[in-house]
Amino acid sequence: MELTRFQKRMLAVLAGMLVFFGVLMAVFRAHPGVLFEGGLLKITETEGQTVYSGKANGDPVTITVSWPTNFETDVDFTIGDQFHDVCQVFYPTERIQTERGDSVGGILVTKNGKTLFEGGYDPEDAFGWYSKSGEWAPSSSLGIRGYTVANTWWGYETAAADAVRFAFGPETSAHGDPALFSMAVFLTALTALEIVFHRTLFRWRHWGAQDPEPTETWLALERAGWAVAAAVTAVVYIAALSEIY
Repeated sequence: MELTRFQKRMLAVLAGMLVFFGVLMAVFRAHPGVLFEGGLLKITETEGQTVYSGKANGDPVTITVSWPTNFETDVDFTIGDQFHDVCQVFYPTERIQTERGDSVGGILVTKNGKTLFEGGYDPEDAFGWYSKSGEWAPSSSLGIRGYTVANTWWGYETAAADAVRFAFGPETSAHGDPALFSMAVFLTALTALEIVFHRTLFRWRHWGAQDPEPTETWLALERAGWAVAAAVTAVVYIAALSEIY
């Protein structure tokens, strides 16, 4: 099967996108970070500290975690020139008997010397927060956040949940959505098959006709369709790499 110059160029473009975006995907997934306020912070391990740094909402962010004692974790939040909060997480303290009949470790979270939360905490449960009397209190550690166009940090407050998340070691994420990337690869393969076997596919679509052959107008539309498909595939690749997963 002899391919035209345009077909070869289109196949080269598809192959180039697959290799280029595939390498970027591998690099991104190999360097995970921590999601914070829409930004991905890189992780740096130093002696006695873990530093999470990067940008969020256009401002530099540094979150430093240290462990002065076995039961205390210090979490220092620095966000541009706007916020500098020093949080301390004490866990476990005296156990708390919950309303469910079991018990969880006690926890004390302070910010700049003032108590943010004191009660019980179950690190295995994202909503495992309890008051000092044992009542379930999943929302007591959360802050209410708002946004404005002029100030993307409007309404931000470092909540107990933020301090505890970094104190316990947050889950990591990375740029690149594998599912969306797989869709882009599928579109690449589908477009390549259409380019290589377009005449065969044309005959299958017109199997009832005797010796069907595409017209020049049809071929021109096909070539335009390949270009559009390649452009759409490139957009899907970019969207896949832009997602934090």
